[in-house]
Amino acid sequence: MKKIIVDILLLILMIMEYSKTYLPGEIHEIIGILLIALVTVHIILNKNYIKAIPKGKYNTKRKASFVTNIAFLIAFCITSIFGILSSQYILTPLNIGNLSIISYHKILAYLCIIILGIHLGFNLEKTFKKIDNKLIYLVDAAIIIFGAYSLIQTDFYRHLTGNIGFSMVSGNIFINSLEYLSIILMVTVITKLIFLPLKD
Repeated sequence: MKKIIVDILLLILMIMEYSKTYLPGEIHEIIGILLIALVTVHIILNKNYIKAIPKGKYNTKRKASFVTNIAFLIAFCITSIFGILSSQYILTPLNIGNLSIISYHKILAYLCIIILGIHLGFNLEKTFKKIDNKLIYLVDAAIIIFGAYSLIQTDFYRHLTGNIGFSMVSGNIFINSLEYLSIILMVTVITKLIFLPLKD
């Protein structure tokens, strides 16, 4: 239960970070600090996974999952460090006043969305296997379509390449959050469709 609560909070807070225009700067930074704390708790709660890393055989699926986990951890850590070094409200003594750091912080933050979607695709595998219903294919298709629409709506590519900051959002905080959630879920579904058929 603790894991589920922590994971849900992580997802909610992470999505909120991409609605910076609708939130005071202080809130954006406080959420960032909370994310660092929650990711730390998430790792501690999954200590059994860490202990199992050197054990067993690594097939294609396990290798891809492991690389994804490491990639997300690295991207998240660097994003957090760059966020701290560009703090304008809570941790201002640590601000080094480098515009490039701010740009890299934003680019890596958007890269984290993609890696998070892949991470969820692997870690929700057991849940996916329990669903044996033709309706799920329609749901998958709907998620992919809405996710692709949201990629365009949020101008995701330009965010990812550093051409736009966090300021470009659409609608309101609810719609904006829904769009980013749909992007994450789209990547999750695509990951599922690619790797779920492979043997464990």
